[in-house]
Amino acid sequence: MIAFVSGILIEKNPTYVILDHQGIGMEVLIPLSTFANLPGVGTTVSLHTHLHVREDALTLVGFFSPAEKELFQLLLSVSGIGIRLALGILSGCRVEDLYGFIARGDETALTRIQGLGKKTAQRLILELKDKAARRLRGIPAGSREGALLPGEQDEQALLALMSLGYTKSEAQKALAKACARAGEEADLETLIRVALQG
Repeated sequence: MIAFVSGILIEKNPTYVILDHQGIGMEVLIPLSTFANLPGVGTTVSLHTHLHVREDALTLVGFFSPAEKELFQLLLSVSGIGIRLALGILSGCRVEDLYGFIARGDETALTRIQGLGKKTAQRLILELKDKAARRLRGIPAGSREGALLPGEQDEQALLALMSLGYTKSEAQKALAKACARAGEEADLETLIRVALQG
């Protein structure tokens, strides 16, 4: 098991990063919440990691906080949820909000998350309701920082939505609506979350 990885941030994208760890380039998949908290390229970063093992692939997934990693692993325990969908769910909702939706059985809020259908939302509630209620009490409220310039932020938000399955025109329309709803001062993570919620 690889519990965490530290290295120099060589490349960062909305869905993955490349870290130089003692001369080895490691590609690590990430949710948008982790992307929003990453420092600039060239700095050292540590990520909590989950190594996902399948017959045909080893996939390393990284998280800025232990709470994100814990929720990701909980999501994977639900039948029918793989790493891509789990990352999509984490990218579409803050950790504490997701625990709240599941604990309250809020199927409507869950189905607003891109890629999460009614049956999967019902399964999440059925299998994780009690665990979500217990964990909800232990999550500290954290502040997010958006360190991108406005033009760069729009470009990164567009790339993030396209990497999650939107066409370019769909992503542009979703971002236009998100800007109107969230306001011009919204950080990257907020902008993407609002866009994902439609």
